[in-house]
Amino acid sequence: MDKHQRYRLKDLEGYRKRKREYARTPEERAKRTAYMREWREKNRQRHNELCSQSYHRRKNDPGRKEAKDRAHLKYRYGLTPDDYDAMLAAQGGGCAICRKPPGKRRLHIDHCHETGRVRGLLCTGCNTRLGWWERYQDQALAYLSLSNRIVW
Repeated sequence: MDKHQRYRLKDLEGYRKRKREYARTPEERAKRTAYMREWREKNRQRHNELCSQSYHRRKNDPGRKEAKDRAHLKYRYGLTPDDYDAMLAAQGGGCAICRKPPGKRRLHIDHCHETGRVRGLLCTGCNTRLGWWERYQDQALAYLSLSNRIVW
């Protein structure tokens, strides 16, 4: 833990307050940007070391992908991993349309884009076809009804 992290932990509320108030006006942001640009030019090697350390720390974190997936499920669909597993079990362990079990990738969460309501779990193929069908349903039905009347 470096000295800055220790400071933030001691006065966490003060740190958060200063961070909220930081560079609120365009002039303050421009001043801070110019300062940081100048610092990076003078300290190129240190800047690269810090960026590299941060990147490798995030990349090599074993729980990063799982945490990211959990957060995405909760934020985007309001689901927990247990909810996802329950839906998968209720569908018989596979896609809601074709019933194929998931392969290398997890099943997609099918949802209504207007209401946000989750409908089920779909494989990539069924999810893609359903999306195209929803988008072009009227045109497809008009084409099919027209093609039945025209004989070449």
